[in-house]
Amino acid sequence: MKATGLIVEYNPFHNGHLYHLTESLKQSQADVLIVVMSGHFTQRGEPTIVNKWERAKMALLNGADLVVELPYVYSCQSADLFAKGAVSILTHLRVNELIFGSESGNIDELLTLDRIMQEDQFQKKLKQQLKAGLSLPKASAATLESFNLNHELATSPNNTLGLYYLKAIRELNSPITAGTLTRIHSDYRDLAPTHHAISSATSIRNLSEKGQAIDAFVPKNVAHLLKEHYELTATYHTWEAYFPFLKQKILTLTPKGLLGIHDVEEGLENRLYAAMIKSSSFEEFMNHVKTKRYTRTRIQRICAHILTQTEKTWIRALQIENGAPYVRILGSTPTGKRYLKQIKKEVTVPIYSKFELKAHEILKHEQAVTAAYSAILPEPLCTQLNQEEYMNFPLHIER
Repeated sequence: MKATGLIVEYNPFHNGHLYHLTESLKQSQADVLIVVMSGHFTQRGEPTIVNKWERAKMALLNGADLVVELPYVYSCQSADLFAKGAVSILTHLRVNELIFGSESGNIDELLTLDRIMQEDQFQKKLKQQLKAGLSLPKASAATLESFNLNHELATSPNNTLGLYYLKAIRELNSPITAGTLTRIHSDYRDLAPTHHAISSATSIRNLSEKGQAIDAFVPKNVAHLLKEHYELTATYHTWEAYFPFLKQKILTLTPKGLLGIHDVEEGLENRLYAAMIKSSSFEEFMNHVKTKRYTRTRIQRICAHILTQTEKTWIRALQIENGAPYVRILGSTPTGKRYLKQIKKEVTVPIYSKFELKAHEILKHEQAVTAAYSAILPEPLCTQLNQEEYMNFPLHIER
């Protein structure tokens, strides 16, 4: 069976994702579609609007055959590690092709750019720009311009992530072939819809949080699942909902404790503590903390690490740059099950269909992640989600 892989967050699943999924199947002529999906926190450090089991169900109902979890230690990280974790899992699962969305829509163009950016002269110039105090995106843009290259090609958000996927394939010596589709009608940063049927996940979350209709932008089954979730919990998972828990954590950890959290540089711990002392909302806290050096995305990821108590010494010891040490199944269709059975003997890492206490410590950390994520839910839903972390078997969807 030919397998095509997608790397996703589905926060939530929308019509743009449906286009990506269906067009990837057409382009690759695959027999099985595998998605690696972030768990409860995203690459930009945001809690997902609904939990991973609900989002896995959205994926399976709309064309995915197998949904596997991207562990927290990869999902809530820089693009480099995010890509490396996801590509390593697709490699473990013997995927033939990875297809990602991009502004370019031309894989040859991106492969050429990736090759140029590897060259010694390019890397030397990039290091000079970084030493001059430029951020990595600005340093990359300046270096590209100095080589008479279109800097927008490498600095557009989806192209940039695509280049990290290519880098991960290369560095992991993965046999996966890369392909791309042009992202259509919306940018992930759009705060409000700009098209009658395709809208960014950000704008859909904004509409949902305000109680406004999203039916035009998501499949019917997704609209139903989101409505069902809200009726049951009376909440979506937003940073404002977590603010009381974040405030308690920061103020009780104190600067000394904050310095031990992953990605907190020396000096930032004092800034975080001082900002929280005078903040009464998450937005106010962000406005006090973020700077050109400390972007909103980075601060949000740090906030997630604080809630989940993800420590820098622990992350360093894991050597996560080598790739994910296991595969965890969240859900499948009959086709996905058949594929797993076919490749099982070829996979060189453990495949978990249920949480195991003797599993790798990266998997065990998901308990802490779920404990943090579930904290805003009323009882007994909070306890139920925590139990699902280690009791759930993969979802099975007949299509």
